Amino acid sequence: MSSTASATGSTSTPRHAEVAGAGFAGLTAAIALARSGWSVRVHEQNDTLRDFGAGILLWRNAMLALEVIGVAPRIKAEGVVPDAYATSLNGEMFTPELAGYPYWAITRPRLHAILVDAARDAGVDLVTGSKAVAAEPSGVLVLEDGSRLQADLVLACDGAGSAVRNSRPELVQERKKYQDGVCRVLVRRPEEFQGEEWDRVIDYWTLEPDAMRILFITTGPDTIYMGMMATTDNERASQIPIDPEVWSARFPHLAPVIELAAEATGGRHDPYQTNRVEPWSAGRVVLVGDSAHAMCPALGQGASVGMVNAVELAHVLSEHDDLGTALAVWEDRQRAMTDAAQARSAYMAETRTLARGNGFTPEVMETANFELAAATPEHLALYPVPLATEPASS
Repeated sequence: MSSTASATGSTSTPRHAEVAGAGFAGLTAAIALARSGWSVRVHEQNDTLRDFGAGILLWRNAMLALEVIGVAPRIKAEGVVPDAYATSLNGEMFTPELAGYPYWAITRPRLHAILVDAARDAGVDLVTGSKAVAAEPSGVLVLEDGSRLQADLVLACDGAGSAVRNSRPELVQERKKYQDGVCRVLVRRPEEFQGEEWDRVIDYWTLEPDAMRILFITTGPDTIYMGMMATTDNERASQIPIDPEVWSARFPHLAPVIELAAEATGGRHDPYQTNRVEPWSAGRVVLVGDSAHAMCPALGQGASVGMVNAVELAHVLSEHDDLGTALAVWEDRQRAMTDAAQARSAYMAETRTLARGNGFTPEVMETANFELAAATPEHLALYPVPLATEPASS
């Protein structure tokens, strides 16, 4: 095995990481560690490397994380910048928000492919058909076939239902479910939705007789991401494939694209949930992404926070030779921001405050405006924050 410089500048054998899960958090962590000189192997339980989602908004915090690992230029080239965020309640359109804010919309499969390319370029070993089922604090990742893989650090990036996390009873979970769920679909963008007036995020709501929402995001000239929220007891509005009749009755002006959503393949429905875990590590095992902090999608920050924490983990590990110290410093730095994002997302889901429009206050934007310790002044200068979303001076 080749040698590399350690955090203190001495030459030593590279530290090795085994990563469970090749989602956004797992790939981001793998890239960041590999770029810091680690050898990294990622285990994906599926037979192919692909994302099963539809679309995603990458907020400023995520773009800074992706800038640090060299991925942001491709996001900018292949994603789109919404010109504003508009909210409509029962047909009444509120004043658009977030004009000029540095965030990008992109399809999840495209983002995943970009991260896979970057991981390979960084020398990450990507293994498919390899399911992690447990981990041991000594730094052992256990696979379904009985293999036991020793590492300096094991990263559990295997999602909200993490088997690796669940194998460690010392990682205490506080899980809560909510009344809503969301169907996520990616649809072809038809001619009648090609105008500039659609090149924005439009958040459609209707609250009577029950809450239904369509988050409409153009992800390029050919595709639209639709996040279709309803209460989970509204069974027709919670099914995949989409039931066009129930959705078109509430959003008749979107009927043409709802019909396309009903024909779309690859959609999924997820109930809203929060899972707060404490601590985030046990010995040489660490949780990153939804395994550590699954949150309601009301704030749209689940994936972004996961990628931020992944990059910050690699950064802190480069600052400290002692692993235990590094993990403690990392959690101390990231915990308040992450807990606040979870709590704010839960509050917004329970109260549906975004339905009333003009909800992106400086307080709400604190997560998106979080500045990574790993980001340089040059990185920060690429993503200026409009004054309307900056926090008030203390």
